[in-house]
Amino acid sequence: MDEDRFWELIERSDRETRSRKEHLAWLNTQLCQLSADKIIDYHMWWELNANRGYTCDMYALSCYLLRRESTDGFEYFIYWLMSLGREAYDQVADCPDRVMELPQVVHLLDLKRRWPAERRRGFSKLEESAVGFRSLRPNSARQTGISPMMGRLPVDFPDWPAT
Repeated sequence: MDEDRFWELIERSDRETRSRKEHLAWLNTQLCQLSADKIIDYHMWWELNANRGYTCDMYALSCYLLRRESTDGFEYFIYWLMSLGREAYDQVADCPDRVMELPQVVHLLDLKRRWPAERRRGFSKLEESAVGFRSLRPNSARQTGISPMMGRLPVDFPDWPAT
């Protein structure tokens, strides 16, 4: 597999799916149809391209956009940028200042700007505009293992058996 085929897979997965879960399932299906050598090549291209993004400027950018400093968050940020496709990733990896040219980042900043107001009024409008966002409404802290103080979280949790 060459680099063009690698990016073609990523960009096709974005065009042919709507949610993150579907995106990952589609990629998984496509990769399972390939030989072991091509899967290894895919992984190699993934790592090489991700390594291009591991710079101080990109780390500062992720800290600014996400408002948190963590190596895990930075890694997820790089992976998210890669999922936007070759053109978008190359644009930002080559010059992190060009991140504001990406409509997905503008949308993310708009959500961040609206967050305090939506938090006061409830999550309905924010949930509608953020694809894949699901609020957690635990029946009890004991059921989920999460303190009720945490309220609604923008993550998916498996169904926990009642104890």
